[in-house]
Amino acid sequence: MDEHKFSNIVEQLKEREGMDEIFLLNSEGDVIYKSEDFSLSTDEAKALIKAWKEKEPAVIFQGLRFAILKNDEIQLAAKNITGGKGNIVGSITKEGDYLVAHTRDEGLIILEWSIFINKVAWS
Repeated sequence: MDEHKFSNIVEQLKEREGMDEIFLLNSEGDVIYKSEDFSLSTDEAKALIKAWKEKEPAVIFQGLRFAILKNDEIQLAAKNITGGKGNIVGSITKEGDYLVAHTRDEGLIILEWSIFINKVAWS
């Protein structure tokens, strides 16, 4: 995915209240693009992709544990249950990259966020 398309996706996703950071990873977990400057280490990004691909029970994002509630080949939905720190939702894109976002617990519920990011990633 090129930077222009990523910027358009960010605009569509940011139209919803509760959308925070958005990033695009390749299949190895390397960060291709980020919607803004926020801390996302290479190790953390690689661990997120590993958890998704290997269907682990949780993912760590910015030092917080998010329990994975939905995990299939094209979508991921994880929730920070104990700390109220929102959700991690993701979708594989047409190009095979991983579009991932951190959302707050407002606007949509986690499965709606998951469906929304998938719809935008495939548009």
